[in-house]
Amino acid sequence: MSFDARDFRRALGKFATGVTVITTRDSAGENFGVTASSFNTVSMDPPLILWSIDKGAYSLATYRDAEHFVVNVLGNDQVDISNRFASRGEDKFSGIAVEEGIGGSAKVKGAAASLSVAPGKFMRAVII
Repeated sequence: MSFDARDFRRALGKFATGVTVITTRDSAGENFGVTASSFNTVSMDPPLILWSIDKGAYSLATYRDAEHFVVNVLGNDQVDISNRFASRGEDKFSGIAVEEGIGGSAKVKGAAASLSVAPGKFMRAVII
């Protein structure tokens, strides 16, 4: 997959103070998704992003081990999708229009922007 810096900048420009749904697929083919407002741009060159997940999250190990994931930047009209992926214990993808992205990760149709990501490092942060 080729990288286009202009597309990256344009996609990040859609995230002023928004909400993302970050999706991935595990090795068994199961889809996972979480709502994350803790999304930030770290660098344009090289292209780096940062997002956070609760250390007690059911899907933590899946995201830590993921070879790919998709950051779906939601639009103002997608509050219901944000709420769905912020919940626990239900099929989060039921009734949500998606298409297959990188590594099989779900791209939310109609999202303001979607970033296909091949993560480089998973780091544990410590708050002092």
